[in-house]
Amino acid sequence: GSLLKACPCLLEFISTVGHNTASDPGVLSFTLKVTGLMAATEDGFKMLQECSVLDQVFNLRHWQDAGLWEDPCLRIGWIQGLKNLLQHPKALRFFVQSDFIEPLLQLQTDTSLFVASAANQMLAHILLFCQPVSSAGCNGIDKKEEDDGRTHASITDLEHPAVTMETSAEYTAVVAAITEYLKESLVPKENTQLHQSLQILKLLALLLAQAGAPLQDKLLQTVADSLEELVTAGCSQLTLPLMDVILAAYSSGTDERVPDQRVTRLLSSMLNINKPSDLIRAAAAFLRRSHHDTVHTARAVRILLLPLNITTGQTLLGTNTTADENWFSMEEQLKSKTSCVSVICVCLTNTPQITLKPSGVLPCPPVLIVTAVLSLLSICSGVSSSSSTGCSKVCRNVIGSGKVQKCALEALTALSSSPGAKEKISEVFTVLIKYLENPDSDPTVLHKSYQALVKWMSVCTDLSVITDQLRQDLVEVVKKRACDMRWEVRDSTVEFLGHLAGVRVCLKSAEEVCDASEALLGGCCTTPLLKEALQDTESYVRASAISALAKALAHSWQQGAALTPEEV
Repeated sequence: GSLLKACPCLLEFISTVGHNTASDPGVLSFTLKVTGLMAATEDGFKMLQECSVLDQVFNLRHWQDAGLWEDPCLRIGWIQGLKNLLQHPKALRFFVQSDFIEPLLQLQTDTSLFVASAANQMLAHILLFCQPVSSAGCNGIDKKEEDDGRTHASITDLEHPAVTMETSAEYTAVVAAITEYLKESLVPKENTQLHQSLQILKLLALLLAQAGAPLQDKLLQTVADSLEELVTAGCSQLTLPLMDVILAAYSSGTDERVPDQRVTRLLSSMLNINKPSDLIRAAAAFLRRSHHDTVHTARAVRILLLPLNITTGQTLLGTNTTADENWFSMEEQLKSKTSCVSVICVCLTNTPQITLKPSGVLPCPPVLIVTAVLSLLSICSGVSSSSSTGCSKVCRNVIGSGKVQKCALEALTALSSSPGAKEKISEVFTVLIKYLENPDSDPTVLHKSYQALVKWMSVCTDLSVITDQLRQDLVEVVKKRACDMRWEVRDSTVEFLGHLAGVRVCLKSAEEVCDASEALLGGCCTTPLLKEALQDTESYVRASAISALAKALAHSWQQGAALTPEEV
């Protein structure tokens, strides 16, 4: 209303453009969106309706007869204009009485993905809009846990207070029409409809995360059979979006409400599906949500540790591992190199989170998981004999795999904070130094090895576990890598020296503190190497050397000590 009062010419502009079917579709689309914005308030809506502007610009038949409806730009303008408009009860009544629900459902399968996506979000907007205020957003789900960027934008768009209105048959009919459409469209009749099923699953996950209890119950009651059919079908492309829906429904019962039994059965089914790669992804999706369900958490943990158990031979799942129902199918999956690398990487990504779970859901001590990651790193570099560890055919698939090495090094870095990890410091240093010495290690692997060294050094409370031989080996390899032909390696080495200098460690006496570079490298090579790096031919290395040198000398300056000849 205030916009129309401030700019009365807008009314004439909208009316003129609406009648002029020769206008550019982009201009028409813009006009529809603006009209919706102006009608978003009850005063503005009343003014536009009195002038018959709303009936004119949103009249579907008008645009179809003019041959303009075929342009996706106009269809998007129509959808977004209505979405802008639907902010109060009068607007919803206009939407219902104009019978816009049917064309909106038809647009869900539009040939334009942009139009279909906009129509999809419009359905969510309508369903959430129809909720009573008291029931909206009461499911207690943690918005931070919404995964992987798949629904973030949609959630942001729908964060508005629901509108209170009297329940009536027409509003109930709209909700019923939408939920029935979701049910019918959820299960693809053929492969060409997979994209539509994917869109519906995303919409359902969004709705279940945002909806209050009445709408959640209505949705679950309507689509439960279709969800069960999807789980049984075992379509790999739908595994993750299906888990998003099930977990959104399951999350709604974590506070005052008990999860629906059908949802619990669906979750159990997803954690027992036959395809190993889908099983791993389902378990990882469940673990990311950090549910307090010990039964399903324990199941997900065993699933995710199984590939590491098979590959490394570490008894992560206990001694009777071959009795595990998924053992043989998982082993066969891991014998394929492509799927082996993918599955192992998913497992590695989740190992740090697994070690922090309560002991009651873990099949082994957390420190054994650290041992398994170290064994895997040794296998990848070809140091460990595959015949003495896990399945030899599986081991051959990970030897020399840069992707597995990088994932394992990232996992090892994060595992430094896991319970009991400190007792593995000597073994960790041994493996990492071997990686730094390996001439076949690529620059990224070396960089991540340096990062892991710094992280583990920061948690080391007893330097005596690092033998003189390990220190000497580290000094030699750092000197070697500082002169590497690849500038990325030289840069990583210089950064490592700077980061190491910033880590404070205790010596034998708790009062005696020094930086990690002095404790590990003896302090005799850090400054000379960094000074030499200041003359490097690569500007990135020189810049890193300046930063690292400042960190290396900062402690001496803070203590007011005079510079040594090497530091000058």
